[in-house]
Amino acid sequence: MTFKLIKEQVMFQTNNDASDLSDFAPHLADYINEGYELLLYAELGVHVGDTGYAALSGDSDVPKTSAWTHRALADYGTWMVYRNGNPLKQQRGYAFNNAFMDVYNKVRSKQGQTVTFTNLY
Repeated sequence: MTFKLIKEQVMFQTNNDASDLSDFAPHLADYINEGYELLLYAELGVHVGDTGYAALSGDSDVPKTSAWTHRALADYGTWMVYRNGNPLKQQRGYAFNNAFMDVYNKVRSKQGQTVTFTNLY
């Protein structure tokens, strides 16, 4: 997905609520790039800003993570939009946060990062 498509997906997931656009539009690129940083580091072990891994800024930019993770960036952006809203919007955002975390945890598990269980005998 391109950066433009990811932003459009966030708008779709927030029901294209134009009344909210002025509240979150200035921050949307930051929200998406924050999610991109998390996925990029989990998958490739590099940070946004490292050589060859610039932040998403142009509409035609494509994240360097696996294609199947791109939709999760829209989920993260949607979560951040809703997280900063009223309690009703925050409640709506939890599903998008969970969707992002599912992808994030799958990426981490594919990289051989293990989960440690405690209290096992």
